[in-house]
Amino acid sequence: MFKADKNQSKTPLGYYERAIEELRRSREELQEMKAIYLQKIDFVPQPLQSEIQELKTELKHIYERLEDVEKKAAETQMSLADMEEAALTAQQELQTIKENMINERKFNEQIIEELAQIKEQVSHIVSQTQPIDSQTQILQSLSNLQLQLSELTAELTLVSHTSGVDYRQLQQLLAENRWQEADKETYLNLLKICNRQEEGWLDDDQIKKLPRHDIVMINNLWVKYSQGRFGFSIQKTLWEARKEYKHFAYRVGWLASLANSEWVKYDDYTFNLDANKGHLPSTSRLVGLGCRNVGEVAHRLKVFLSRY
Repeated sequence: MFKADKNQSKTPLGYYERAIEELRRSREELQEMKAIYLQKIDFVPQPLQSEIQELKTELKHIYERLEDVEKKAAETQMSLADMEEAALTAQQELQTIKENMINERKFNEQIIEELAQIKEQVSHIVSQTQPIDSQTQILQSLSNLQLQLSELTAELTLVSHTSGVDYRQLQQLLAENRWQEADKETYLNLLKICNRQEEGWLDDDQIKKLPRHDIVMINNLWVKYSQGRFGFSIQKTLWEARKEYKHFAYRVGWLASLANSEWVKYDDYTFNLDANKGHLPSTSRLVGLGCRNVGEVAHRLKVFLSRY
């Protein structure tokens, strides 16, 4: 190797050569250190290798547990979303019930106030000492009060506080055994509640929105004036006995024959007490018989009767 003398070492060339020599030695030392390090890695003690393997295994288990936690967190988030939606629905239903209760309370307060006024008038008449020649006037006043009480009772029991529909006309028709007119009145009132007069039948959503209070009011009138032969409750009892649409329809008299599935036309229904039990009201027509597929009608009839 070229070695610079004392004079040359002080020149720029000498400094350069000494720097190169230092770099070369450093490189050789690094190579030796690397070789020693690699040898040490190849000869890691057995306990240390076992510990490393245990750490790797534990790390794998941690990753698996982390995946499980993330999966459960996702499921929990979905469950929370479902619970929030259910809570919102329940809150809306409670609000509707609250509003109905407020309306009903106002309606009842009005009735109580009117009854109090009538009671006051009766007390006033009784407390008066009228001469004999004024008995006719007293009787007339009592008759007027009795009429007011009758009208108030009719309003209380026959005007729905839910839908506002007045069922006094239906009561009159049933009391006079005008069955076909009463059936049409029932049909039109239920369509009117759901704003389905143009369609002429109710779909699933509209059936579910029908106020149960009105269904019960209509049913009670039919059962009362038909001596227990007609009404939604009668139809429901017959339906639950078999739960097969054609047999049910045949039993109540809507289906003329099971063999050829011949449906009775509405004009050919039996509008008197000789009709099959459950023949009226014509609920099948209300849910679309003659307008929709018979299978769909069977489904909607089941939905309707479940509302009672």
